[in-house]
Amino acid sequence: MHEQNYQYILNRVQTPTRYSGSEINTVKKDLSQVDLTFALAFPDLYEIGTSHFGLQILYSILNNREDIAAERFFAPAPDMEALMRERKVPCLSMESRIPLNQFDVIGVSLLYELNFTNILTLFDLSGIPFYAEQRDESFPLIIAGGPCAFNPEPLADFFDAFIIGDGEESITQVADTVIRFKKEGDGKKKTLLRMLSQIEGVYVPSFFTVSRDGADHQILTPLYEDHARIKRAIVPELTFADFPISPIVPFGKPVHDRLRLEIARGCSRGCRFCQAGMIYRPVRERSLEDLLKITKTSLETTGYSDISLLSLSTGDYSQLAALMEELLHLSQDQCNAISLPSIRAEKLTPQLMELIKSVRKTGFTIAPEAGTQRLRDIINKNLTEESIEKTVENALALGWKNIKLYFMTGLPFEQMDDIQGIADLTRRLASTYTKGKQMINASVTCFIPKAHTPFQNHAQMTLEQTLEKLQYLKDNLRHPKVKLKWQDPKMSLLEGVWARGDRRLSPLLVKAFGLGCRLDGWSDRFNFSLWEQAFEATAIDPAFYTTRPRTPGEPLPWDHIDAGIKKEFLESESKKAEEMALTPDCRENACTGCGICNFKTIAPVVQKSSAVQEPLSDKTAHKRIKAQADRLPDDAFIKYELKFSKLEDARFFGHLEMATIFQRAVKRTGFAVKYSKGFNPSMRMSFATALPLGMESEEELLYIYLEKGLKPHKIMKSLNAQLPRGIEITNCGLFRKSPENQSTQDTYQITFATPCIGQPELDRFLALPEFMVEDISKKGKIRKTDLRKALSSVRMISPVCLEVTLTPYNARIVRPAELLGNGFGVDDTVLKDARIKKIKS
Repeated sequence: MHEQNYQYILNRVQTPTRYSGSEINTVKKDLSQVDLTFALAFPDLYEIGTSHFGLQILYSILNNREDIAAERFFAPAPDMEALMRERKVPCLSMESRIPLNQFDVIGVSLLYELNFTNILTLFDLSGIPFYAEQRDESFPLIIAGGPCAFNPEPLADFFDAFIIGDGEESITQVADTVIRFKKEGDGKKKTLLRMLSQIEGVYVPSFFTVSRDGADHQILTPLYEDHARIKRAIVPELTFADFPISPIVPFGKPVHDRLRLEIARGCSRGCRFCQAGMIYRPVRERSLEDLLKITKTSLETTGYSDISLLSLSTGDYSQLAALMEELLHLSQDQCNAISLPSIRAEKLTPQLMELIKSVRKTGFTIAPEAGTQRLRDIINKNLTEESIEKTVENALALGWKNIKLYFMTGLPFEQMDDIQGIADLTRRLASTYTKGKQMINASVTCFIPKAHTPFQNHAQMTLEQTLEKLQYLKDNLRHPKVKLKWQDPKMSLLEGVWARGDRRLSPLLVKAFGLGCRLDGWSDRFNFSLWEQAFEATAIDPAFYTTRPRTPGEPLPWDHIDAGIKKEFLESESKKAEEMALTPDCRENACTGCGICNFKTIAPVVQKSSAVQEPLSDKTAHKRIKAQADRLPDDAFIKYELKFSKLEDARFFGHLEMATIFQRAVKRTGFAVKYSKGFNPSMRMSFATALPLGMESEEELLYIYLEKGLKPHKIMKSLNAQLPRGIEITNCGLFRKSPENQSTQDTYQITFATPCIGQPELDRFLALPEFMVEDISKKGKIRKTDLRKALSSVRMISPVCLEVTLTPYNARIVRPAELLGNGFGVDDTVLKDARIKKIKS
């Protein structure tokens, strides 16, 4: 991370009221006026965590309460962590810049096992003891939730409690309990934990004693009869009320930079390896009416241009064609792309295919998982080779350029013929269906037997076996239209240890953290040699948790967690896998008896759909034609010139970020704006110049085509209400072509942390007839610049402040940093700490 960004964070620490987070839709409250402060901690980088849908849900639910303030935390990158330790800066919230250890409750999202060391990073930087038993009442209550919580034992020693299952209702019950305890409780942590243990879905690890049997298996004994088996919390229906209709919009570019629309939760297909398909049952589809209401509101509150349909199985949504049609109609004036990640061939009705033709294509994913039909039947994939081929054919024909195929190696009962099948199937698809620039990306991961699945007792492949099969694919899957990708087998081994582990792993995590393990889920940060040292130091054998099959009746670390699926069903499915027997999808067939539904309070929620889906009806086609006709003609727009300042925090926005910030701000105002033509239209907006990252400016120019008749003061007021602090529209008017002889000089004020240039150095440079430097242009050509001729004037304002006026040299803009570094020999580290401001002319 750039040193300027470090300084930015540190400045925000020093002046918290001025430099608080200002992303769109953040919620900032006076923490002294609420009953409960809640820290939502995501143990990964901001770019990953800020767009995570679960975090957005909890943030919205908690902050909708007037008596609760929820603020966000993310794991720092290692270089940022090092600087924070050097400067003694603790983890601070995004909203109020308050240290993590000053919140009443800390809630940690457990999405991925290889994020676990990052949890300790957050604790350690914040002065929070790792082990729950070492934290007295002066520390926050620390809880966790997410899919990894379905085997909470590897982290049980570090948390006071876990939320198992859906968090929408549980999180408010926990919050209410803590508020009540603060007001009426005896102040003892154990009392609070006992109160929390009465909430469905809450697991308190300290209420179990731990022992080991003769085979070294973990045995848990409950202290309380009413807290012996923890039943998963389930939200029976997805409603409009719990949806984050105003999600936070980051100014940078996160991994998922779009509106994420959860259309359904749960999957009924019953893949025997899939933990998500088991722990998120039953299927609960959101109503079409709610989805349209959510979309309309969210587009207005965010300014997003893209929509992604979010579900474990998007193509199974009962009203997908109707939803797509309505979203396309709704987005006529928004220029949205609708991301449709995956649809099986049997779901591609004529109506849906017609709709897809008008959607901008991104990636398309198919998950055959196995290379042969025999193994697909074993894992209950319910996907035939014919269906795979037809889906690929349709996707490529409908305009997708890249098809991603997901495969696993090491599945139960796998043979080398199945590995060969991956190569054969992928090559055949590439040879038969790809044309031009179309490609197939084959992604291979190692099977990890996860908790609460039919395969939970099976062994994981050894590292040697994984490497052998991966090398076989590298040697046998060669095709010009195929790109093979894979997860590092060592990462899979580590993931398996943590997915299937117990409390004996606690010292392993602490040791690995102490050795420097961070961001283990990032391939460029993963260091397996450090983990090997940690295994050796703690006498932990990874094979005990991974490559060792579980014997029938063996106690499993997660046996006390009731995911809602009957153990008899899991055992039956495991037996059927041996027999290659299929279990049908209960959405379209009879109940399979998994045990999740009682058909009173918990049952599948499937929206009604038409039995026969016809091509676009006259009515829907008319709606689209009318929407297109209602668009303003090109001559209804006029070009405006906006002057704006970019100061303080805003200097850290790059040029592309600035473009996105302004585009989304314009969309949130609701102004009619002109777009370019073509399949992927863009907003008719441009900047006069691109300001370098880290530079401030008192005046920049922006040109945009808006509807005629808008009052300049209204444009300024509306846009300023949508722009982040540091960016302000200072003037607005109709565009007038500038006189050709207008000055192109720019004046800058440069402030250094300490004196580094004196008047003698300035005088010597000014006395030079020329000062030539060479650099390489973006086109790879060597160009020469006379910095002396580019410098019009320079004067000392103070020992640490210069005023410099520069003029273009041979139509090339010379920047102050280039003049100072090359012309005056100012060290690069000094330049990074300098404040450079472009002065209004």
